Amino acid sequence: MTVVNRILAALLALVLLLGGLLAASEIVLAQLGRPPWLVPHPQWSAWLGQRTLTDGPMRAAMAGLAVVGLLLMIAALRRGRPHDLTLPSDIEGVQVTVSRRGIERSLRETGSRVGGVRSVDVSARRRTVKVRAHTAPRSDGQLQQQLSDAVAAKIRELGLADTLRPRVSIVTGKSR
Repeated sequence: MTVVNRILAALLALVLLLGGLLAASEIVLAQLGRPPWLVPHPQWSAWLGQRTLTDGPMRAAMAGLAVVGLLLMIAALRRGRPHDLTLPSDIEGVQVTVSRRGIERSLRETGSRVGGVRSVDVSARRRTVKVRAHTAPRSDGQLQQQLSDAVAAKIRELGLADTLRPRVSIVTGKSR
């Protein structure tokens, strides 16, 4: 579950809890013959009784609720970033995995060993690895090729050549 999904789920749960508590308190007040606390339900009921489903505000409210529901469903069904990637194994029935952060760290070290590279930022996704190298203002023109070759060799060494595609970019100038 992604961080956005967790936040949305917590907010939705909080709204539903507060709405349920408010509805329960309003029902108890109405049963006791007391005036409404926050929701003027007699006025709302009279207003809603004059409306039909073909009125503009009703259609807008229904369309808005449908859009919000669809957006929540899309957010819930969206796959997050993988935590682990499966490595090839020669032993039958044994599954070997490596963490996404471990791959990022390994490729960062590999990229920083290339001459002329000051620092490397790596971001591993489901199918791609983005490697962004920061170099000196005047760097060798072959640096991108050297870095691409080093990253591709490390990915092959890990056995992820069929799974991950490297995307290497060079940023010339001051490092962060």
